Amino acid sequence: MRTPRPLAGSPPAMVYGERVQEDRWPGSVLQRWLAGLLRRDRVVSLAAMLGAGSLAAALPMAAQFDLEDLEFVEVARGIDGTTSIAHAGDGSGGLFLTEQAGTIRIHDEQDLLATPFLDIRDRVAAGGERGLLSVAFHPEYAMNGRFFVYYTDLGGNTVVSEFLVTEDPNLADAGSEAVYFRATQPWRNHNGGQLQFGPDGYLYIGLGDGGRAGDPLDAGQDLGTPLGKLLRVDVDRGAPAVAPPSNPFVSTSGALDEIWAYGLRNPWRFSFDRLTGDLFIADVGQNAAEEISFQPAASTGGENYGWRLMEGSLCFRPTSGCNDGSLVLPILEYGHLEGNCGASVTGGYRYRGDMFPEMSGLYFFADYCTGNFYGAQEGQSGWTILGPRQTSFQIRTFGEDEQGELYFAGPSVLYRLEVPRPPPQVSSLGAVNAATLEAGAGLAPGSLATVFGTGLALRTAAAKRSQLPLGLGGGSVVFGSDHVAPQVFASPGQRNFQVPWELAGLSSASLTVMVGDVASPAVPVALVDIAPGVFTLGRSDQAFALVGSTGLLAGPSGPSAGARPAVAGETVHIFATGLGPVTNAPATGFAAVSVPMSEVEADVLAQIGGASAPVAFAGLVPGFAGLYLVTIQVPAAAPSGSAVALGVRVGGRLSNTAYIAVANRVVAPPGSP
Repeated sequence: MRTPRPLAGSPPAMVYGERVQEDRWPGSVLQRWLAGLLRRDRVVSLAAMLGAGSLAAALPMAAQFDLEDLEFVEVARGIDGTTSIAHAGDGSGGLFLTEQAGTIRIHDEQDLLATPFLDIRDRVAAGGERGLLSVAFHPEYAMNGRFFVYYTDLGGNTVVSEFLVTEDPNLADAGSEAVYFRATQPWRNHNGGQLQFGPDGYLYIGLGDGGRAGDPLDAGQDLGTPLGKLLRVDVDRGAPAVAPPSNPFVSTSGALDEIWAYGLRNPWRFSFDRLTGDLFIADVGQNAAEEISFQPAASTGGENYGWRLMEGSLCFRPTSGCNDGSLVLPILEYGHLEGNCGASVTGGYRYRGDMFPEMSGLYFFADYCTGNFYGAQEGQSGWTILGPRQTSFQIRTFGEDEQGELYFAGPSVLYRLEVPRPPPQVSSLGAVNAATLEAGAGLAPGSLATVFGTGLALRTAAAKRSQLPLGLGGGSVVFGSDHVAPQVFASPGQRNFQVPWELAGLSSASLTVMVGDVASPAVPVALVDIAPGVFTLGRSDQAFALVGSTGLLAGPSGPSAGARPAVAGETVHIFATGLGPVTNAPATGFAAVSVPMSEVEADVLAQIGGASAPVAFAGLVPGFAGLYLVTIQVPAAAPSGSAVALGVRVGGRLSNTAYIAVANRVVAPPGSP
């Protein structure tokens, strides 16, 4: 399940019988702090030194790429007529799959959720080339919850509507529909169907020529109809959508303001290059050719891609002398085979992900009828088709996830494009406390830990819900044979996870990293009941400790309002891990609760600058898994300075030494008079 926005739960902030105002640092803020700690610069640098950064340099360049090297990895099945694949851009990591009959379903890291995200079957006419054909999420969806769908209504018209997500991020409000665009379709085919937000923030809409053969309405060349066009509209000025004033035909008499480009037959799928902003339009052909047209990011619109004057680079009607030089020819095309469905291009994406640098810059597409899978590479003399690679798939659509990894789908199965990788390797450090990174110190059950190495994930991903997932980034961490560790963060060079509580009482266990179905060599891990570690920020060893009255970092004051020194008598909240068994312990991977709070069972002592600091609370942070909090009072005897040593002792075991800033006088919060 995907996590609601923002993540629920605030840390307990005990101040000798009083609580700090709960709005000082809400859970979403603390989550960002913690994410930074687990991916701080020194961790990344350490991973690079261990070889995590060397993998990409050793891989071949795209010029040497062979389509036969691709693996089509099944991700999910049981989808009912997939028509498009999209992500929400909200950090959730989910894929949204439109089903032709009128539903959208979510595939998160592990599951295809059974309950539809949106169900509008009561207003969708599905069958043939009609139905729910696309979804696109507003660039600020994480803040405004707006998304747009393209469907055929019960009267056969093309409709583009806005919907809103509910408080449940897995459920949209089917009653929130606002129609932003509508077009009459004269026939049942050539509906187009793609929606995409461009780099400019405008919504692009692809429409076919209206259907039948040979474009009998000559819609492709008629600027008075939206059919056979690529439209560009502004959806931030209310419904219905309006054309941006920079559209190319807003001042042309008889032309529709919404038109961005024309001369298209059936642009079933188009996509933007997420790196350059260039646009690739796959236009389904008539009798002879399938084409990929191109629009550079710097274009001001108005391109005429030729239909029905031309089909690809061939004259169609008239049969000769069709191009006066004003038409834009395709960058890629291929001919039809014999048969009722000789070819039908399914446009894809240019690969810009991080996991497979040998694919970088390649454009992937396919043919629905033949099952042929293609790549294309740009060179100094233009674009060259790679392949085809023959498959048995009916490839309907392509899509990207938030990291730029590529997927495609047939009617019922979702696949991801991958290249075989060597087995994951764990570094000689093994698994270490996520706060101290100290090798050989042992891990405490329930704590947060880190493992470094190479090939530890297929892609970079972070947990987005309070209940941690067992799999992340295409892999997992397993202790022994059956204790799967809940995941916090995954990248090719490191994994952060919670040590399962069930390992309590053991002195050691083997650890294996699984990526897909490939396992790393097992490494031994020492287990201890308590292994306290205080989180620090970056290389300065500044403690992740917040002043209770302000929620600011207990560090030196600077130009930003994010830190100030603590003073004698103030409460400071220290974030740590590995403090051992607690009362009311949550299940592995589950967040601690606030009633009753989970308190550390062992004795907890703290010192600041060698002076004993009274401990008001030590236990788990509600709303989080594996994160501990120690609330202390700054003693009067604590020395002042910008880097005063702080340490925590739990059950006789001493944490790492971290540092906070202490002032010998009361310091007003930044911005105070």
